[in-house]
Amino acid sequence: MSSDSNTRLATHTNELFARFGILLFIWIISSIPWLLNIDLVLEYFVGIFNPCSVDCLNLYKPEKWSELRWIISGFLGFITITPLVNFQFWTFSKPGLTNSERKMVKLTLMMAPILFLIVSYITVIELLPLFYQLGHDIHTEYGFVTKYDAISLIYFATMILWIQVLVIISSSIMISSGLTGNLDSSNANWWRIRVYGFVTLVSLLSYYERTSNGVLITLITLGFIELLSRPWTTKSPKYNVKIEKIFSSQGDIISTMNISCNCEEYLISEFNDYLVMKNICQDKNLQDELLKLIIIHKPNNLVVHCCKNNDVWHGLESIAPHVNITLNQHQDLAE
Repeated sequence: MSSDSNTRLATHTNELFARFGILLFIWIISSIPWLLNIDLVLEYFVGIFNPCSVDCLNLYKPEKWSELRWIISGFLGFITITPLVNFQFWTFSKPGLTNSERKMVKLTLMMAPILFLIVSYITVIELLPLFYQLGHDIHTEYGFVTKYDAISLIYFATMILWIQVLVIISSSIMISSGLTGNLDSSNANWWRIRVYGFVTLVSLLSYYERTSNGVLITLITLGFIELLSRPWTTKSPKYNVKIEKIFSSQGDIISTMNISCNCEEYLISEFNDYLVMKNICQDKNLQDELLKLIIIHKPNNLVVHCCKNNDVWHGLESIAPHVNITLNQHQDLAE
C-alpha cells in the first residue's frame, strides 16, 4: 500500500511547490537558447512547409510572428527538460502510489515521450508538407494566384503538435492503466472524468479564443483518446464485487463488503457472495487491489473472514479511516 499515508498534507504541498519552482526556473533557463536561435528554427520549418517553387509567402501580421517566436521557444524549452520533469514527477508521486499504480506511472513516463517524438516527426516533418503541397497543387490547377501566410503555416503545425501532446499523454495514461490492471469497465467513468476533464479544460483554454473551432478540436481530441483506450474501458473487471446494502435506523444506506482470506473451501452457500482474495494478508499486490476496490465502491463496512494476520488491517484503517473494519466474524467456518 502507499507508504506516505501518515505524512501531513502541508509536507506534500511544500514539496510540490518546491519541485514546481525548480522546474519553472529550469524551464525558463532552457528556453533562452531556443529563443536566441528561434529565427533559424522557424526558417527551417518555413522552408519545409513552403509549397511554392517561387516566392509566395507573406507576413500579414508581424505581431503574431513575435508571439509565435515566444510560444515555440517555450514549447521547445519544455521538451528539452522533459526527462527532468518526468524524474521530478516520479520522485514526488512514488511514495503515495500502490505497486500497480507505480507500474502505470513508470510505463506512462516512458511511453509518452517516445510516442510524441515518433508521431511528431511523422506528422510535422513527413505528412504536413505533403498536405500543404497537395493544397497548393489544387489551387494552381484552378488558376489561383497563390499567396500564403507564413504565420498560418507555422501556427497550424503548432496546433497539431499541441493536440498530439494532449492525445498522447492522455492515451498513454489510459493505456498504461489498462495494461497494469488499474482500468476496466468498473472504474472507466472514474478515469474518464479525471483524464477527459483535464484535457477538455486545457484544450478549451488553448484554442477557444484563437479559433471558432475550439470546441470541435476538443471533441475530436476526446474522440481519439476514447478510441485508443476502448479495449480497456470495456474490459470486464477482475473481481466481481457484491456489496450488501441495508438501511440503518436513521434511514441511511449502509454498505458492506465481505472478504474471505483463506477459508474459501469452507464457506457454505450462505457466504458465496464473499470476495475471495486468498493470502491477502501476505500478498502486497492483493492488498493494493483491495485498496482500489475500496476507493471505487466506498463501502461503509469491511468484514474480513478467516484471516490469521491482523497487522495488515490496522495499516488499512490508517489509510481508509472512513471504513469500519471487522475481523474474523465467521472464523468458526474454517475450523
